[in-house]
Formats: sequence, structure tokens, C-alpha cells
Amino acid sequence: MRQTYTLLFSLSLLLYIPGKAFCQNNAAATPQKTIYEYVEKMPSYNGGQEAMLKYLSGSIPYTNTQVQGMVVVSFVVDTNGSVNQVKVLKGLDPKLDSVCVQSVRNMSGQWTPGINNGKPVPVRYTLPVKFNNSGSGSATPKDAMPEFIGGRKAFEKFMYQKVKYPRGAKKHGTVYVSFIINEDGSLSDYKLKNHLEPILDEEALKLAKLTEGKWMPTEKDGKKVKVQYTMPVVF
Repeated sequence: MRQTYTLLFSLSLLLYIPGKAFCQNNAAATPQKTIYEYVEKMPSYNGGQEAMLKYLSGSIPYTNTQVQGMVVVSFVVDTNGSVNQVKVLKGLDPKLDSVCVQSVRNMSGQWTPGINNGKPVPVRYTLPVKFNNSGSGSATPKDAMPEFIGGRKAFEKFMYQKVKYPRGAKKHGTVYVSFIINEDGSLSDYKLKNHLEPILDEEALKLAKLTEGKWMPTEKDGKKVKVQYTMPVVF
């Protein structure tokens, strides 16, 4: 039995998932303020990942008759936990796009800001929301969610240490890599869901393979199941 789930970390990448790959000195400057892509401590939704999933599943209405796919929303978590600069990076349907944007805007004030050099800083965040026949991807049951060994902090630390922007790369954007987390926690069936440029595609695929052995087997109704996982790597 195979379940599908899309990474909502900064992803959290990610979650999850933030604006660019985990590389040092990667802030985007504006005349008013510096918007960071990655920092020492990333922004977090008050109450944690489960609270955010619960909020999204309750605030984004969806029926099985609507189009299936993914909406990717970008926004900035400011120094006071407010949310601004909300925009759709990847649209699916005008109505669903609009609902996702409004849902994200309503999260303003519900975030703990990111920290860099001991001070709160504004951080750009990217949130993928997947829609399928069972409803919004954010409503996936807890026992069907893949878990990185050590939890979210361990995943963020892994990404911060391992992701590099390759020398010679010219583009910026997101590469989506999918893979199967098997019943024993092993990984298989790596696939690139999109392409940015060969050197970045290869780096994203390499990163996904480096997570081998770092995932807990997923359970559904008390039984271990295969799960297809999609991990966005943003450069």
C-alpha cells in the first residue's frame, strides 16, 4: 500500500521549506531591509508543525471534485512574527490559489521569527500545499507522515550542513525530488519532478540520496507502509 505525502517543512523545508538552498551568506538585500533566505534558526509556527497542518486543513476548503495538484506559496516571516509579501510561486487553480494566499496571510502573528547572529531577522519562507482526492495535503493523518530521525531540528541541521550551491551554477529556483520511503526505512525510486539546470538537478538528487537511513518507517493503521515523499530543494 503506498501513501503520498508532500514535504511541508522549510522546508521546512523548506517545510518544509525557506527561499534558497542552505548555503552561507545568502541574503537578498533590498533598500529597506535585508530579507534572509536561511539563518541560524529558521522561523517556526507557534505550536509546531502539527499545529500548522491542523490550521491549514481547517482553513483551506477542498472537495474531491476540484482539481488535484500543488500550490506553492512564498512569504516573509518578519521580526515580529507577522507575515507579508505573500505570493503564489506555482499556481493550480485561481480559487485554490486565492484561498491558499489568504490562509497564509491569516497566519500573521502566529510565527516565532528567525534568528541570525542572536537577533530576529525577516526570513523568506516557501510552503507547498498539495491537493488530492483525500483533500488538502496539509490534512494528511499524523500516522501517515514520514519522520526524519531526530525530528525537524535534526532535518534542518542536516540541510544546513549538507546543501551547497554548486560552483558554476547560474540559475535560482526549486528542484523537487521524490522518492519512496520503504517499510524498513530505506529509500528507493528517486525521481526529479522538474528540472532547473543539470548541475542543480544533480545536487538536489545527491542531497535526497544522502538522507538514506535517516527516515523512520511510516505507519498507517498500525502497519508499516511505503510512502512517496517529495522534497523541495530551493537554490
